[in-house]
Amino acid sequence: MLVRVTALSVGLLAVTGSASGAAPPSACKLATTAEVRAAFGGSVSAGKIDNSIPSAPTCRFSVKHSNVGLSGLAVVFITPGQSAATFKIAKKLVPGAVSVSGVGTAAFYDPHTTAVELLRGNTVASAQGIFFNPGGPGPNPAKIKADVILLAKAVAKHL
Repeated sequence: MLVRVTALSVGLLAVTGSASGAAPPSACKLATTAEVRAAFGGSVSAGKIDNSIPSAPTCRFSVKHSNVGLSGLAVVFITPGQSAATFKIAKKLVPGAVSVSGVGTAAFYDPHTTAVELLRGNTVASAQGIFFNPGGPGPNPAKIKADVILLAKAVAKHL
């Protein structure tokens, strides 16, 4: 599943659950509809939990007529089994990862999945924008990156 590409590539590095032992917040508590709208514009539906991978629920927000010129999804979730140590490893291993400042303790953007993996304390989370135009041009790479970073900043505040 495309939404899980970053989580799964990073998740392969972890063998156990969170080292902190504290329960992470629910995925739909990581961002509000207003925060998603502020990041992507357009009309945004309320977040809906996707439990297709029970150990790693995501929250999906449908975005219509976004400011990237397409409709799509904003997706946020706690990256399962991750810690500060595995985050550092993932940052080095994800092809094309670009450091992002001002988001949590540390963050990087993956241009292949249009997602930001972020670390705050010992919790790793992800913010992703999924906007496709079958048969046509995709979103402007700089614009989607900027919008996903705005969403990631909102997620970091909720951790």
